This record gives sequence, structure tokens and C-alpha cells, in this order.
Amino acid sequence: MKTLRSRPPHDTLQTALRSAFPVDARRLVVFTALILAVIQARTVVLYSLKTHVALPGSLTTRYQRLCRFVQFPFPEALFPRFALSFLPPGPVDLILDRTNWKLGQQDVNILLLSAVWNGFSLPLMWTLLPHGGASRSCVREALVERFLKLCPDREIRCLLADREFIGQHWFRFLDQHGIAPCIRLPARATIGAHGMPVWAVFKNLQVGEVRVWHRQTRIYGVNLRVAATKNAAGDMLYLAYRGHALPNMRRYALRWQTENLHAALKTRGFNLEDTGLTRPERVSSLLTVVSVAFIWACVTGEVVARRTATKVKKHGHRTVSVFRLGLDHLQDLLLHPSGASWRTLSTLMPRFEG
Repeated sequence: MKTLRSRPPHDTLQTALRSAFPVDARRLVVFTALILAVIQARTVVLYSLKTHVALPGSLTTRYQRLCRFVQFPFPEALFPRFALSFLPPGPVDLILDRTNWKLGQQDVNILLLSAVWNGFSLPLMWTLLPHGGASRSCVREALVERFLKLCPDREIRCLLADREFIGQHWFRFLDQHGIAPCIRLPARATIGAHGMPVWAVFKNLQVGEVRVWHRQTRIYGVNLRVAATKNAAGDMLYLAYRGHALPNMRRYALRWQTENLHAALKTRGFNLEDTGLTRPERVSSLLTVVSVAFIWACVTGEVVARRTATKVKKHGHRTVSVFRLGLDHLQDLLLHPSGASWRTLSTLMPRFEG
């Protein structure tokens, strides 16, 4: 029988992930090594990671294995099902957003579908757009349809999105699939039979006031409710939704969780923008690796937060996020290998088994 000391983190994590990612054994080996390496190095640059991955062979051989790994995408159904296993049972609130950057003249533009989850949105599925700027309605619809097909058992309570994600075809698509929108409208959006701009309907709004249009009205071809409010900075929020205004206002505020996710994947965590990869299948494979590392850091951070007292600011948020608590803890364990650190890591890894 093997002792914990004889089970390095790579072997333990590989065992924990095998049920969720039943892929070729050689591919799983590299997948596991990359997850550990991006946590340890906090970078996604493959050339740098070759010195961190627990793979046999020379530096050149390791680098070649990493390059081959990202050339082939994962079976699409595996990751969203894995990610959803970390949510409690019941309906989910989805968030649709984009994150993008440039590598020279090349755009890396990711349309990302995530779910509301503990202060950070939980990445589920994504599409790499072949251009910069906003997505087309047909691309958004295809992404949501893929999710519905692969995860039919999960009820969607609503979809949160910013004012970029509007349009008659898109709103009708959501309506046909029984997905309630909770979507911010641009000021120029028109409502009702007379096509009044929404800014004109909600003129002279006071800071902090919430004003609701008295009945359902036609918005992008669908009957919805609409409400508006103004924040302390004077910014207006026009919201299209179903149900009651205040719960939807509070729900829409959770859309900012996706900004926390983007920050964790990029500058505050794994520096995703530093990758030199631009081909969609390669960026997608790398994003799967980083998303698993992100989830592991978050669930580890929850464990650390329960064990230790963390300072809380006046607005009620921790001085250090759960994600950073977990990432720092995992990185420290990996950078200081010992029997004790391996045993600690082994107690955290079973949380991955779905």
C-alpha cells in the first residue's frame, strides 16, 4: 500500500480528476501537470511552464508535449458538467459576457457563459470569436443551445447580461426557450407600441430611486417588465426582466461576478493575456486548464476562510478574496514540497470528484 508521502500531488490530482475527465491517459497526465504548473507559476506561457510541469524528459520534450496538448480541444460536454457539480442543486442564474485582448494585430475574443457562484461567476462554456468587438445574435444562441443540449437537467432561472447583448432575434430566442432575461438596456432602446426611447420614459430619476413601468411592454419583440434606477455616480440602469423589480435589480447586481472571474483569470491570478496563443482550439484548451485551476483555488479558499479569521472591510467584503486565499495556499504548498504539504493537498483534491 502506498503512503501519502509516495503519492506526489500530480498522482493524487490525476486520480481525483479521472472520473470527471475520462480522456486518454497520456492527455490526462499533461492536463494534470499543467493545472499544477499554472498554480505554481501563475502564468499560462507554455515556454515558461516547461520548467514547472511534472513530466519526464528534457525541457525541449516537455515543451513539445505542452504544445501538442493545446492543439486538441477537450470533449465539449466534460467541463460544463464538471463545473456544475460545484453548484448546489436547483435553478441556475447564467451570466453572458465577453473578455478580449490583442496580441499584436490579432484579437483574442472570448464569449463566455458562466453561472452565479459565491462572489465569482463559475465558467461553464465559451466560444472564441473570429473578430474583435461584439458578438452576433446567432453566435450567442448557438452557445446557449450547446449548454441546453449538454446540461438538460439544469433549470435556468434567468440570464444576466449587459447592454451589449440585445436585439429582437436574441430576445425572442430566450423567450422561446423559457429563459427569463435580466438584461440591461441601452438608453436608446425603445419600448411599447409607440417605440419610445427608454431614457425618455424614465426622465428626472433621483439617485437611489427605483421606478417601474406600470405594466408589461414590448421590448425587442417580447413582452417584458422594465425598471430603472440611478446610482450615486449618476449612471442610469434600465433593466428588462420578468417578475418583480427589486429581486431582479439585486440579481442583476450579481452580474459583476463575471468581472471578478475575468480578473482572476487574468491580472489577479493566472495572467491569461500573456499567452502567445491565438488559435481558437488552443486558447480553448488552455482556458479549460485555467478554469479547473480557478475552481480549485476557490473551493480551497473556502476551506481556508473557515479555518482562519480574515479581515472584513466596512462594505462587508474580505480584504483578500476567497480565490486569492485559495490560490496563495495552493501555491505555497506546491512551492514547498514535503510529506506534510502533499498530505494537505491530498485532503483538498477529493473535492474535485463529481
